Amino acid sequence: MVPFTQRWMLLISFLIVTFLLSTSTYATPDEKLVVAVKVSAESAWETRLELNESKWIKAVKSPEGRAAVHHIPATDTYLTFHTNHQTFTYLLDAQGRLFDEQRMERLTLPEEAAAELLQHRDSLRSQHYGQFLEWDQAKQVIPKKTKFKVIDMETGLGFHVQRRAGSSHADVQPLTKEDTAVMKRIYGGVWSWTRRSIIIETDTQQRIAASMHGMPHGGDGIPDNDFSGHFCIHFPGSSTHGSGKMDPGHQLMIYKAAGRLDDYMAKASPTGLIDTFFLALNLHDRQAARMSFAHGQNQQLAFFLQNSTDDDRWVHQIHLRQKEDATADALALEIPVDVRQSRPHHKEARMRLTFQLKRSSPVEPWKIDSVGMVS
Repeated sequence: MVPFTQRWMLLISFLIVTFLLSTSTYATPDEKLVVAVKVSAESAWETRLELNESKWIKAVKSPEGRAAVHHIPATDTYLTFHTNHQTFTYLLDAQGRLFDEQRMERLTLPEEAAAELLQHRDSLRSQHYGQFLEWDQAKQVIPKKTKFKVIDMETGLGFHVQRRAGSSHADVQPLTKEDTAVMKRIYGGVWSWTRRSIIIETDTQQRIAASMHGMPHGGDGIPDNDFSGHFCIHFPGSSTHGSGKMDPGHQLMIYKAAGRLDDYMAKASPTGLIDTFFLALNLHDRQAARMSFAHGQNQQLAFFLQNSTDDDRWVHQIHLRQKEDATADALALEIPVDVRQSRPHHKEARMRLTFQLKRSSPVEPWKIDSVGMVS
């Protein structure tokens, strides 16, 4: 029989071990889990939800499994775990899988937790992104003289405008000097033709995906707003004044504002995907550039992103544009591209590149697998 003193020592040891196990598995007061949706890793604006229940802490701290991975999928959903003055960020994909980008690992969550996490993701995405509404319908929501709010998807900054004109897209002007100042701040203090993904928000709280540029031009109308002219807002199906055609940059940003970049990429032909990649570089959109590649950690992609500044201009020419029916059953393609990179106060760089594209089946979307230098 175990002596009384030893029984007490065993009981105390058991309680200590139980306490340590519980604190390593369940939430402590300084532990917090946040799931957030944003258009890119660099975006300052996000829609977030704090998960305080201990089951979530347990699921992340003690996943059912960890596996090394070579590639991390592009995503717009991030799960951040705060504990003991440390912060760990994981990426959540559309299948409910968590990825640790620092350790290059995939975490397997319990099936029920993964399913519930995806429900939170879907809810946050519906709150964060705008409605994908064709121009013929959008112009009915914001008829001429309508005032509404513009929200920049990257910064979260917002300002108020009025639609003044425009038949193929909306010609709008900031309402006040303060609104103009916010718009200029969004563009880094310099007016620019660069397209940006935005949401327009009406008085009835309807939120529609759109794209704007930041260059005053054309006719004026609102006095004392420090904005000489108007700027343009495009919606799905909008076209430009001059060409009467849809502007690829605006359309890319609209899909981004609607949370549908995957759909945009999936529809692209092989050469169209290359066009989109260079378009993303010229728009300084790192997320869209990443999504055109099979893997966001691609070394050639990293080279392009690291060597592209806000002042760079990429011009490319694809000499052989094959018809889609000619590549209908192909799973791999090699496409030569002549590229010019111009930068202020630098000599123009010229190069011949070879883009290797692949897909896993004829019904899957094309992705850029690698880029090689020819000359």
